Amino acid sequence: MTLANVAICVDGLGDNWLGGVNYFRNLVAVFDAAGGDDLRLHLLTDDAAFLSELALSNRVQVHVLPMLQRGSASWVMRKALQVATGRDVHLLAQIKRLNVQAVVFSFVPGAVEAGIRCVPWIPDFQFKHHPELFPASVVAAEESRARKFVKHAHGLVVSSEAASNDAVAFFDARPDRLHVLHFAPKMDFAPLESNVWRDKVLARYGIDRPYVFLPNQYWQHKNHRLVAEALRALRTGGGAAPLVVSTGKAEDMRNPAYFGEFEALIRSAGLQADYRVLGVIPRQDMLVLLAHSMAVLNPSRFEGWSTTVEEAKALGKPLLVSDIAVHREQVAGMANSQRFGIDDPAALAALLGALQQRHGGGAVAAHPPRPNPALYTAFSQRYMALLKTLAVAPGVTA
Repeated sequence: MTLANVAICVDGLGDNWLGGVNYFRNLVAVFDAAGGDDLRLHLLTDDAAFLSELALSNRVQVHVLPMLQRGSASWVMRKALQVATGRDVHLLAQIKRLNVQAVVFSFVPGAVEAGIRCVPWIPDFQFKHHPELFPASVVAAEESRARKFVKHAHGLVVSSEAASNDAVAFFDARPDRLHVLHFAPKMDFAPLESNVWRDKVLARYGIDRPYVFLPNQYWQHKNHRLVAEALRALRTGGGAAPLVVSTGKAEDMRNPAYFGEFEALIRSAGLQADYRVLGVIPRQDMLVLLAHSMAVLNPSRFEGWSTTVEEAKALGKPLLVSDIAVHREQVAGMANSQRFGIDDPAALAALLGALQQRHGGGAVAAHPPRPNPALYTAFSQRYMALLKTLAVAPGVTA
């Protein structure tokens, strides 16, 4: 049996983009669980800490490379040579030593010219839809990067049909070179169904009434203000408001004042009893809270492909989501999902009030998950099929 090799380069994740950390962790975990003996994944990274929770088999080879560590001497030398030659010479040498046939989810300059298939990932085109959220230099850099990928790579992996349509509309990408890969998480359902875990986590965070779960980082476009305005409308109108429990980083590098302004809004509206900010908590705790919520809420103005929406779907949770293209795509065909306008607090208030009336009067423990492993199975099959096609098929043009 011929062994094919694929590579993914992951560097500079840090801890600001939790969705990205979870995305790449999941890619590795899915490969390890579903990969066959004919395919090996080489993960090239500057820091393997994001994989610390995984016990990997020999299907996955992890290579921690100093040349990927931003600012290191070897990184500076590598980048200088790349500027001089137009190729990532040092990284290409490593990839060739590993006999890699395809680099996926990242772009390596010179890979295509070296006969290595290269299909990078662009999760979304937020910078085209909301350029006001980015410095002009970032918009220009993202624009240049997307055009380079479309022109020089064998194809693109995108996370949604919405992003695929954007790639065609904004960058004249060829539809036959776009691979839509709907992400779904690999989850261990047992602890999420456990009453012991549930009770410990609820006690840890002092949650003693049914709640709606909002697991979004406090970036301005995530639209937390709409939730506060909806809760305020419920309270002002004398309606019953549910508890909203929020997790995620409380910093927006693009708008450092945002979270403080949001906290002031919560206080001025008298919503401290109805809106709880927990910040960044252990991932297992976050998933337990998601699993036992009345519903999962995502009011975002823009998403690439919401991981937390997929986690909610995998756990059979009702969803309240903003009426944006990606969310419509994610909840298509779901009977227990409802949408609201991104600037319509009255619509969200009506949904939250109705949810509280139907389900908020019972015990906090009365909303168990209903796991659905089929979503992960479908994603796993699509993902592995893509990797095998890129790594094994001769002459593939993606």
